[in-house]
Amino acid sequence: MAHSARQWSLRRRFTRLLLFAALVPALAFSAVLLWQQYRGDRQALGQRTALSASLTANGIDEFIQSRLSAVQLIAQTGDPPLAQWDNRLVTLRRAYPGLSSAIAVDTDGWIQAASPLPSPDALKSPAANVSDRDYFQSAFRTRRSHVSDAFHGRVVSSEPLVAVSTPIVRDERLLGVLSASIHVETFVRQRSDAFHAAGYEMLLLDRRDRVIHATPGLPYGFLDQVTDARLLLPVDAEPHQAQTRFQRNVFDGSNAYIARTRLRTGWTLVLFAPDRPVLMSVGQSSLALFAVLLLVSLGILAATWLQLRALARGTGRLLDGLRHFALGSRVQLDDSGTLPHELQPVADAIGDLSGRLNDAYAELSQALDSQRGLAASLQRVVDERDQEIADRTVELREAVAELETVASIDALTGALNVRGFRRETGALLESMEYARTPVGAMIIDVDHFKAYNDRYGHPAGDTVLKRIVGILQGLLRGPGDVIARVGGEEFAVLLRDADAKLTVEVAERLCSAVWDAAMPHASGVDGRVTISIGVAAQPSPEYMDRLLSQADEALYRAKRNGRNRVMR
Repeated sequence: MAHSARQWSLRRRFTRLLLFAALVPALAFSAVLLWQQYRGDRQALGQRTALSASLTANGIDEFIQSRLSAVQLIAQTGDPPLAQWDNRLVTLRRAYPGLSSAIAVDTDGWIQAASPLPSPDALKSPAANVSDRDYFQSAFRTRRSHVSDAFHGRVVSSEPLVAVSTPIVRDERLLGVLSASIHVETFVRQRSDAFHAAGYEMLLLDRRDRVIHATPGLPYGFLDQVTDARLLLPVDAEPHQAQTRFQRNVFDGSNAYIARTRLRTGWTLVLFAPDRPVLMSVGQSSLALFAVLLLVSLGILAATWLQLRALARGTGRLLDGLRHFALGSRVQLDDSGTLPHELQPVADAIGDLSGRLNDAYAELSQALDSQRGLAASLQRVVDERDQEIADRTVELREAVAELETVASIDALTGALNVRGFRRETGALLESMEYARTPVGAMIIDVDHFKAYNDRYGHPAGDTVLKRIVGILQGLLRGPGDVIARVGGEEFAVLLRDADAKLTVEVAERLCSAVWDAAMPHASGVDGRVTISIGVAAQPSPEYMDRLLSQADEALYRAKRNGRNRVMR
């Protein structure tokens, strides 16, 4: 009998076709699933990076602004000469930890007062003249407060610093500049360590694109010039609006999200988030899917082997029948009569194979269901991570709001501080309810308070301030009236819906109540602690600065006319 020149195996062909039909769709589905996971994880990483950059920039701005506000307050309330400001600068550094030094310089840039106080030789050296520093030049030239770029100290220390400065002006005459230096590590170390521990890298640049701080994983040092355009922002970038971009081959060759945001100081914060965690997560999912596909392939091979064996057994029975028939042997016929006896083994084999194939397809379906369950599980993990990010964002916003409230309260008296008072005046200006109602203001000063502190001590002076605030708060009309401590012994009161007559009446009650409290003061008026009050009023809160200035002028008239009185 002749044979074909090219023979092929039914078993091998059937096995290849079955594996192809089962594994190709499974592989395609796995590839799509892994790609979706990678895109989702990478998008979430970019959003987290942008949010972290914005929150960090806001935190640094708040820190710098609080120190600048304190320096402005000292510059506005201190009395000349500058050489006697040493104690004020010591108090400033105690109240605001993180200030490396504070100096008051004259218009030529020479240090007149400092904390800590340098040696006499250091004060006479050329290094003690700061007229070459940008924090002096900017404040001197523009007569405005200024936040400097990064620099090395040279009188008190040589540490990496930034500075806040403000001009000292009296009667429109510039007397000098008050400056406070801040150690860079003070406001970036905790944030930097947290980012580095989480696998992020942080870079802070000044207005000249020089490095203020860089985490250890970055190839930059203090005051290094950064020229990489991927890390810089355009000049007109909006503060706290993070610009995020996915970059390849960043520094060590890895890919990372780079979030850049501009601070209100003009500095630039750059946050790097490598995509290694995303790739590791996708790699783990790939291994899990590979294991599932391997098990499916083994199952298909086992099922195929069983089915082909059954087919071969049936074919053998058929051949045996044909041989018996060819040899003239007796062939047993099927009693059912549906098929000839010679074809019944083929029908039986086909039926058995059909049942086994159904079992194989059931196993394949079960494997696919398992893969879908794995995909659902992975999606739940992604959803849980998104919820954790959302919860953390809410917590951070609540913490920022709580810090805003704490930063608005004077720690000694419980009254508002200058920051809180400005917020209240701003709210009054924006309120439609009080847009057309009169408003009254008082500036209150405790008479001879420095003499009281010198005689009875600062703890006793603090007690007097708290008692006076308690008296004032008890006599105000309600929550609509605002009291704030705006200086050491100076307070400001804002009365909503109050004309000049009502404002004077309230001020008289306050002055009398402090007198009636009979707090002893050997150097005071008639041996008591008294207050002087300057009063002003206007028909609307539109010109709030002018109102407070008029009240302040009235306070000085009250002091000149003998104190313990109300002047308008």
